[in-house]
Amino acid sequence: MNDKILDNLKNRNDAESGELGQAAPERIAGKEREKTAEESAAEKKFAGEKQTHKAVPAKIRKNIPAISQVQDEVAVKIEKILEAGLGDEFAKLSPIAKQEFKIKGEATSAKIRDLLLSTHIKVKKIFSLIIDWLRILPGINKFFLEQEAKIKTDQIIELHKKQKEKESTKLF
Repeated sequence: MNDKILDNLKNRNDAESGELGQAAPERIAGKEREKTAEESAAEKKFAGEKQTHKAVPAKIRKNIPAISQVQDEVAVKIEKILEAGLGDEFAKLSPIAKQEFKIKGEATSAKIRDLLLSTHIKVKKIFSLIIDWLRILPGINKFFLEQEAKIKTDQIIELHKKQKEKESTKLF
């Protein structure tokens, strides 16, 4: 008895799917026609909205600083100082986090380079830039972070002093 019921249900499903299979393209084609009419109306409305909106002012737009591809000797040395001793922590990062860490590191290096070019060096600013960059690394102790940033800041200041000495000896 159960077998007969299952066979009847199976036959009904086959018959219904056959009917739907033939009727479905007609229904789909009708919906596509309606959809295209709706889409065209929406596109017209969207095109009208485009003309009424004003451009976003430059003050509101986010300015992403471009990282220069050509680096001088000092910029390369700054990057070497920043990356020193972070190989183990960098290896633990996911590929996306590695890319983010690298990009932020390059931006930090460029900002530090700009700070070193100014007449008055702002050590606190360099220190805070390094701290912000190192905070990307997960699971690092706050005290280790500060200690590492202090060491790197001191090395960068020492590099700047040596660079100034080189420039002063070139003048004479």
